[in-house]
Amino acid sequence: MARSALTLPRCVVVRWSWHDRQDVPDDQLLHRIERALGSRYAEVAADVAAGLAELRARWPHAPEPGDGFAERLALAPTRAPELFLSWWAGTGDAAGIAAFEAELAADIDRLVARFHALPADELRQRLRIKLFVGTATSRPKIHDYTGAGALASWLRVTAARTFVDAVREDVQHRVEVELDESGVLGLAVPAHHDAGERARLSVAIKQAFAEAVSRLAPRERTFLRHATVDALTLDQIAATYQIHRATVARTLKSARERLLAETRAGVVARLGIAPDQLTSALALLDSQLDLSLSAVLRHTATLTA
Repeated sequence: MARSALTLPRCVVVRWSWHDRQDVPDDQLLHRIERALGSRYAEVAADVAAGLAELRARWPHAPEPGDGFAERLALAPTRAPELFLSWWAGTGDAAGIAAFEAELAADIDRLVARFHALPADELRQRLRIKLFVGTATSRPKIHDYTGAGALASWLRVTAARTFVDAVREDVQHRVEVELDESGVLGLAVPAHHDAGERARLSVAIKQAFAEAVSRLAPRERTFLRHATVDALTLDQIAATYQIHRATVARTLKSARERLLAETRAGVVARLGIAPDQLTSALALLDSQLDLSLSAVLRHTATLTA
């Protein structure tokens, strides 16, 4: 009898080959899985067999699992279909990626619908790149799925983070454009710097400020826009949202303080200079903060995550 009959409980052994689509996977795959699981294999053999049979029934034309799948399965023997789907999509096979997206289409659609600041197609493309392509400094995210939880739950967290980052990048870019057009932050560079230093400092302040604005919570951005663009008082903002005046004051105070602190930290990180070298520049920025915010928020009412 084939090796599968020696390693699987008799009640779950049905002879078949992965390629001729009978009822259990071939011996080579089972051997890899048994080696990966070691002494735990006997305890979970039935779960493994059932999972492998399910995934073959659901994706009959999928390739036989290759390197890495058995090791993944050893971490979560009861999640064979989800681990296989993530392994298959992670190979870069277009059919595997299509199967992954079809299986999880409802979860992806619900998340995309929550993010209105960017087109749905752009969000989907960013998620594909994050999951299946990666970047020069990071591997495809799909390789991080280990079966510790449901694949759908893992995807929801990954997609939400990807979409939030995408929206923040878009906000940052649009803020930088507004700053370029207004030229307001150029005034925050003290005159005692030479031309080269002024240019570098101006770019660093603009980029750091734009990044800090992009990290504001939607409510903070909205209240700051009301205060700087619409010229509403604390009482008027509070009445608009039916909250206490003190809540508006705290939100505005903390948002302004964080904008300045994150801008300072961003400039220091970009230029590699000591914080005390920014004292005069940040003092000017502080005095121009509402003017700067007015310049970048007057056209950004829809910039939300």
